[in-house]
Amino acid sequence: MKVRMRDDLAQDEMLVPVGLGFSNYDSLDDVFYLSAKDLDGAEEYDNGVDPDSHPFFVVKLKDGQIVYMMGVDLDWGEKNA
Repeated sequence: MKVRMRDDLAQDEMLVPVGLGFSNYDSLDDVFYLSAKDLDGAEEYDNGVDPDSHPFFVVKLKDGQIVYMMGVDLDWGEKNA
């Protein structure tokens, strides 16, 4: 399923934290930040982890990189025009 930055964050040109992994339930490791444009074409990635069991979602960027993101920063599907 396609993922994108929440509309309010994108409208304010915010950057959201992402990580290449996490060491525990609450901590993203190797944190860097992405813009709404960076998330263009991203999809939810199924790594076999139940997203209801932790706050991180696994996202595959259009360049193929796999990152962990906070679900609260995301919306799913295409933006309504």
